Amino acid sequence: MDYMEFKNQMLAEIEERLTEKEYACYEPADGNMLEESLVIQEGNELIRFGATTTSMYRAYKSGYSIKQIAEEIIREKEAHKEIKGLEKIRMLDDYERVKEDLYIRIVSTNKKVTVLERGIYRKIGDIILGVYLRINEDDGKLYTTLIDNTYLDKWELSKEDVLEQAMDNTVKMAPPRFYDGMQLKLSILTGRYGGIPIKEFSPTENERRYGCFLSTDKKTNGATAVFYPGVARMICLAYGTQAIYIVPTSIHEVAIHDSRYTEDVEMLSKCLEAVIQESTPDDEVASNHVFMYELETDRITEVM
Repeated sequence: MDYMEFKNQMLAEIEERLTEKEYACYEPADGNMLEESLVIQEGNELIRFGATTTSMYRAYKSGYSIKQIAEEIIREKEAHKEIKGLEKIRMLDDYERVKEDLYIRIVSTNKKVTVLERGIYRKIGDIILGVYLRINEDDGKLYTTLIDNTYLDKWELSKEDVLEQAMDNTVKMAPPRFYDGMQLKLSILTGRYGGIPIKEFSPTENERRYGCFLSTDKKTNGATAVFYPGVARMICLAYGTQAIYIVPTSIHEVAIHDSRYTEDVEMLSKCLEAVIQESTPDDEVASNHVFMYELETDRITEVM
């Protein structure tokens, strides 16, 4: 195999191992315009590898397969991300350096004790919205670590200030999206359906009568979206109703029901219990209760 063919096959082998948000290419090597090095980019983050295409080709000629070289590069990429995550954690003392990575997560029931003991959080009924540090995002998975409440003193900030900053970030990072049941399943399985943005949401007759799902464009931890400022109000206005029921089927989504078509709240509660028992893993249960948002009070409360 000649050098140019090697470069093309090497790039193809690496691209097979990347996430949808990553891409690879060759660029001039640092300090040597006559050489090329491999670059992997995800969003604004760029990883430039020290090995040049010439050195990789020499490794291939000495007996290493293209697959072996590609796997080594991917291991180096993962190690780089781990180091970046550790760097973020080390920067926690400096609020200005980490504030853009503060993130709100709805806390699963089996982790609530930890958050209540040492976290920064907001409580609505038995639902806990905790503040986390976003460390990394890879292949649709979000990696975070809980922010200890001792940082409030270090940052000289109030709990409300930090919650507001984290919520602003979260709304930007994970915009709310509406799905019907089938769309949500397809989106989770294939990643091909991004849902309907809230400003474009106009419920169908079926959605008015039988409800729909609210999550985010990422789906991970999407149940948080109903607690974004103004979102529950906008849902009520879209439905043309004075109140909606909110059923947290998991930490990833909530079911929305128009109160005018829901005479039996106990039935919603029983449906939630069945969904949790049959299909929601223990570490993804957000609550065992049904909630309501009312336009008149502009509040979400636990009702059953």
